[in-house]
Amino acid sequence: MSGDPLRLLRHAGPIEPYPLEPSDAEIAAEAGVPVGSIVRYDMNTLGGGPLPGVVEAWRGWDPAEAVQYGDLGYRRLRAAIGDATGVPQQRIIPGAGADELIRLVTMNVVGPGDAVVVPTPTFPMFAIEAGLAGARVIAVPREHPGRRQTVAELRDAASGARLVWACSPNNPTGDVMPVDEVRDLATGLDAIVVVDQVYLEFAEAAGVTDVDATPLLEERHNVLVLRSLSKAYGLAGARLGYLLVPDGLAQRFDGLRLASSVGVAAEVLALGALRDPATSRARHTEIMVERARLADALETLECEVLPGVANFVTFRPPDAPALARALLERGLVVRLYESGAMSGWLRATALAADENARLIEALTVLLG
Repeated sequence: MSGDPLRLLRHAGPIEPYPLEPSDAEIAAEAGVPVGSIVRYDMNTLGGGPLPGVVEAWRGWDPAEAVQYGDLGYRRLRAAIGDATGVPQQRIIPGAGADELIRLVTMNVVGPGDAVVVPTPTFPMFAIEAGLAGARVIAVPREHPGRRQTVAELRDAASGARLVWACSPNNPTGDVMPVDEVRDLATGLDAIVVVDQVYLEFAEAAGVTDVDATPLLEERHNVLVLRSLSKAYGLAGARLGYLLVPDGLAQRFDGLRLASSVGVAAEVLALGALRDPATSRARHTEIMVERARLADALETLECEVLPGVANFVTFRPPDAPALARALLERGLVVRLYESGAMSGWLRATALAADENARLIEALTVLLG
């Protein structure tokens, strides 16, 4: 047998994969610094280390449970998420991180030739998964990273589309789409509207009260809400997200999900993270205080700073590539946007106080 094996695949042409992040060891080797000196401000993970409930759950877990598949219906996990969100258990669809659920929605809503509306800049997986499904991406760009698209602009773009994404708080800009705007966007629209709210807990800790889109599940049959335990609950490595769906779609999406994508160990950690909401809320508040401190320092250093309400600061220094390189030489890794609408901007996660102090000190030396 000869010939190109790609011809045997459904999509034989080029694909756009999600860019893989280098490991700490790879970054340390490139920067010429010890791996122990690396601090990742580029991943938007939870500052301060694991939540106490996660540590306790891990220490109390019997690895013998890994031999079995566990409860494929995720009854305990769904009950815990239901307590945290107020959404009935049967309308909670767990998955191996938000990424799997983005694929679950995309592959089951659109196909070749269908249109997917993606306000940009935003999380790149929305467009990547649409492309893998053979759909057309209709990007709705911003005039400036700090100015959101209007509902009218999004509705115009969504004419004839089957899927619309909205990220609130948005990554990488950190701003929110108020619930009233999401409602206006979805009303009368013959398309699925998914609101990505993986940073919601930080916005609530910052005092934002009009961002949680879960009440819309009772009002609009076409609104879905995407959430995650990766960011606010410190479980990025455990890979656990969940989709909240209206009643009319609950049975269908439960049937479409992978039967065992959430491992037993990940479920144990998730239950530990959700067990003590007061402690997690206190951590979120601490992080947002640190975010304000980092943002204030950057404004003092005359950087343009976007007024976000997620656990990161997006800012524009005089020379973003040069600053990112200089920080890397000190073991401090920030997210550099080299092209597109965010070209010239950097993003830094607000971590624990001591880690932020180290970043602020370096920024002061380099920019002050």
